[in-house]
Parts: sequence; structure tokens; C-alpha cells
Amino acid sequence: MSSTTKALALPALITGGLLLSACGGMVDNEQMYEEFAKTCKTSFVAEGGPAEMTEPFCTCSTDKVREQELGPTDMFDQEKMTAIGEDCMNEVLAASGVEVEPAAE
Repeated sequence: MSSTTKALALPALITGGLLLSACGGMVDNEQMYEEFAKTCKTSFVAEGGPAEMTEPFCTCSTDKVREQELGPTDMFDQEKMTAIGEDCMNEVLAASGVEVEPAAE
């Protein structure tokens, strides 16, 4: 899979974070995570992501955001969101049998 496909991950997560930041006063974290997942799916497809990767990518991303207990302001941390996007895209690609190249340092 090309680096272009991997690059789709970040816009989907950033868009989700930006939309959630507008709801910064949300107390219900579960509702926030559900909205993040919904926004991720919409953004992933809108950015040209392969439809068959949308569900696994966004499920992985939402799970990682939940595990790290990230809030709306954390979504502005491009480093955190990039790491989540790259990890999830690598997991999705590996699960689909695509050999993932190690990240260049």
C-alpha cells in the first residue's frame, strides 16, 4: 500500500479532533469517543481512503484515543494524532496482508 494511503490517516484524525474541540465542554467521554469515531469515518472516506479500511482504521483510532484517555484539546497535538494514525494504518494494512515498511528515521 502506498504512503498516500497512510497519509489519509492524519487528516481523518485531525478533522475529528477539530470538531470535538468545538465541544470542549462535553462531560460524557463516551459520547465524545462516539462522535470521534463517526467523524473519523466521514473524514477518512472524504479524504479518499479505501472504503474497506474505514471501519477497521476508525475503530483502531477510537480505541487508541480512548485507551490514552485523550480529550478534545489533546486532539490538537499533531504528534499524538500522527502516531495514532500511523499505528492504526500499519495495523490495518498488516491485517489485510500488506507488508508494512518500517518508518524512516
